[in-house]
Amino acid sequence: MNRLALASALALSVALAGCETIAEAPAGPFAMGDGKAVTLHRAWSDVSILSPQRQKKVRLLSIDGPALNLLYLAQGLAPGEGLLKPASKAERVPVYRADMSPNELVEFVTDSLSALGYEKAQTSKLRPGRLVGADGLRMDIAAYTQDGLEISGLGQISEAGGKLYVALYLAPTEHYFAATLPDVDAMLGGD
Repeated sequence: MNRLALASALALSVALAGCETIAEAPAGPFAMGDGKAVTLHRAWSDVSILSPQRQKKVRLLSIDGPALNLLYLAQGLAPGEGLLKPASKAERVPVYRADMSPNELVEFVTDSLSALGYEKAQTSKLRPGRLVGADGLRMDIAAYTQDGLEISGLGQISEAGGKLYVALYLAPTEHYFAATLPDVDAMLGGD
């Protein structure tokens, strides 16, 4: 009887664990914290549960699956917070500081991409951008996965109310980046 009870409890645990699903992020306003939002122009899937390393304020959205396109949305990082949390107390990850210069903010993005496992992360074409109604920086991103797949991206960062808001769109350069770029560009307000 004890084995049956244990098997039932295990089956129930597995069933309950399966209840945590990937949520829909429907077209329309997507909360970025502190009453701020971005507007999604199509439905995405919130795949945040697939990344236990992400910081709680960071949401991961995808249309075709995380290997094919990912949109990182940092919902107001306070000083001392980053896009991801360290795997151990000894590990250091890039964190936001309130006194960062524009160059340091760009470096925060590239260092964060490296910490997320992307290789040779670089930014280019820095230009003004707006995110959550605040002036900031927009940049193109180039990187590689650990398997050597070429990744293209678009990033936008803004500081507002002492917090950092980040939007990073990443996808394989071949096909997927260009396929979803119009939706991301519309969300970020175009060039």
